[in-house]
Amino acid sequence: MDYHPHVAPFAFLIGTWHGEGHGHYPTISDFRYIETVTFTALPGKPFLRYEQRTRHLDTGAPMHTELGFLRPQPDGRIELILAQPTGQTELLHGTAELIDDRATLTFDESTVSNSRTSKPVESTARTYIIDGDVLTTTFDMAAAGQPRQRHLDSVLRKAEGDGADD
Repeated sequence: MDYHPHVAPFAFLIGTWHGEGHGHYPTISDFRYIETVTFTALPGKPFLRYEQRTRHLDTGAPMHTELGFLRPQPDGRIELILAQPTGQTELLHGTAELIDDRATLTFDESTVSNSRTSKPVESTARTYIIDGDVLTTTFDMAAAGQPRQRHLDSVLRKAEGDGADD
């Protein structure tokens, strides 16, 4: 596939990643989940499509999903634009550090829009650390009158044979 020049350095993300995560927040009970993240590319387009889904670890019941786009910028910055059925959209800005088969994507600046009927979220931050076929994620959130703090952690592995050249 011919990748857009802004997307080509991120081709290692393309594919499906599976694993487990843990959630915690002062206003809820701790929980564990199964997570699937998929990055896909369209030929020549300057973005990657992003989809995330979670299920309860014990029951398999659906928990959360979000869809969006990773938009690498010519100046080296990155943007992540997400929509969630809980009533939020997120526009995150950050940086990418790419060294060999290790990468760190840090989104530390966010604008969150809440629908009229959603529980309000004030701000978010995300990190994605890729080391070979392991993707470690964190999600921080300010909501429910709480300051921004860690809400989710997950460790995912890339599905075998699911790469940019497959």
